[in-house]
Amino acid sequence: MKTSVIAPLGLSPPVITAFIEGIAEPISDVVVLTTDNEEVKRGYELVRIGLKIKYPRIRIHEVGLPFDDVYTTEQNLQFMAIAARTIKEEREVHKCDRVFLNIAGGRKNMCITPSLLGQLMGVDGVFHVVTKDVAIVNQMLESLREDIRRIYEAKDDEEKVKIYKEKERYFNSLLFPAKSEYEIVRIPTLPYPADYLAKLVTAVHSSNLDVLSTEEIELLYRHGILDKIGYRYVVSEYGRTLVSILVRPWG
Repeated sequence: MKTSVIAPLGLSPPVITAFIEGIAEPISDVVVLTTDNEEVKRGYELVRIGLKIKYPRIRIHEVGLPFDDVYTTEQNLQFMAIAARTIKEEREVHKCDRVFLNIAGGRKNMCITPSLLGQLMGVDGVFHVVTKDVAIVNQMLESLREDIRRIYEAKDDEEKVKIYKEKERYFNSLLFPAKSEYEIVRIPTLPYPADYLAKLVTAVHSSNLDVLSTEEIELLYRHGILDKIGYRYVVSEYGRTLVSILVRPWG
């Protein structure tokens, strides 16, 4: 059975590697969502090399986001589309039987959005990693900052691995801490009935609101998916974009 972990990355690389170590499940694929920020890119290279050495059978790759952070609704929807496409790709292209989301990395909105998307797309678990002493982790990151930069700038994987192994004990303490130093928290999620979700999405996508009940229309209106013009409801621009992500994750 193949299991994939999809995780946004912020400025704390250990939340990804600690999860892989602590989840006590055989992981086959790790997909890291990175912003266009050099510190984040450096962190990704550290994660990649650390996993390459400790878990050489794991397929790890990066999905880049076209911005350095999510500041607007439009960017958040773009991030949601990329995350949806990644979930679909892990299932349909890489044939993963299960998909976990680790939302511990990234800014707050980059954690909330995958949590909601995970429910809509029926992932097999949404998790958060809570470090018990963040100050110690930050100190370790700071002490290794120059070496992390060297790994990032190294010309090939052979050189990157060599730099990592120069301080392997310190890097392993950072990336793979004792399980007593952190907690993996499962985020409560409830699966949406696929047929009901399909009904809502199809109605909004086709603008055929007549098939919906008054209560359903009111709920969609309250959530910004519909606009109201006089006594008539129409699909909002936000609603159209949101539904298009769910209908066509490859877009």
